Amino acid sequence: MRYLLIATLLVLSAWPASAATLAPHRAVYDLNLLRASQGAALASVEGRLAFEILGSSCEGWTTSFRLANRYGPTEGETRIIDTQSTSYESGDFLDLRYQQKEFINGSAQPETRIKVSRTSMGAEGEGDQGEDRDRFMVPANALFPIQHQIKLMDLAAAGQSRDSSVIYDGSDGEKTFRVISFIGKRRNWEDNPRDSANPAASGLAGLASWPVSISYFPGTDTGSDTPEYQVSFNLFENGVATGLVLDYGEFALRGTLTNLETFKGDSCN
Repeated sequence: MRYLLIATLLVLSAWPASAATLAPHRAVYDLNLLRASQGAALASVEGRLAFEILGSSCEGWTTSFRLANRYGPTEGETRIIDTQSTSYESGDFLDLRYQQKEFINGSAQPETRIKVSRTSMGAEGEGDQGEDRDRFMVPANALFPIQHQIKLMDLAAAGQSRDSSVIYDGSDGEKTFRVISFIGKRRNWEDNPRDSANPAASGLAGLASWPVSISYFPGTDTGSDTPEYQVSFNLFENGVATGLVLDYGEFALRGTLTNLETFKGDSCN
């Protein structure tokens, strides 16, 4: 998810076998304004985020993401921004396909289409975007988003508390992000009163989780102390997230899980 995330890979090294199991699922979150500074000039924000992930480490992962928010300014007219994206990430993490559509008050914005391929783990990725297939390169140490999420799940299960990675997800053209993640202590279901009291999260009963906070910095500016945005959430051992906070600096949104469906994953034969 950016929706919604490692040490530099050695050249020609294979991605290590992962102990994490990412469950195919569809999750829906209601969004509302958590806080806003005076500079944000926002009186209210209401919206919904829907995230779906299907596939497996064999066939690859397909994700669908939709974020629709109604922004009520302190002055002026309300704006509705509806962002929809789909992506495919191969099971070996060598290929990424990304497509995004955005509508502002119903008016379609330029569509984004991006493809990235690399010959091996540790190699640079060759990307192209748009109808003209403008070429660009993705750094050799960059992780794709599902690759990053699985890595965080492995680190959490191993009791690790911090990660630094370079991420490329296609959502901002050629741009990569330097990402710092902090992972809190493991919590059992019975020690998680917020989720255990939420009927929408009942399908997670019995699963362990970890509080996670991720900060996104410009990928080319290693000296920046201020992230472009931050996300925090409760990460369950099957990859489902609850208790979202999307922090854009001048304002932040809270996301509450309202619906969760999990699907049977395909086995690797």
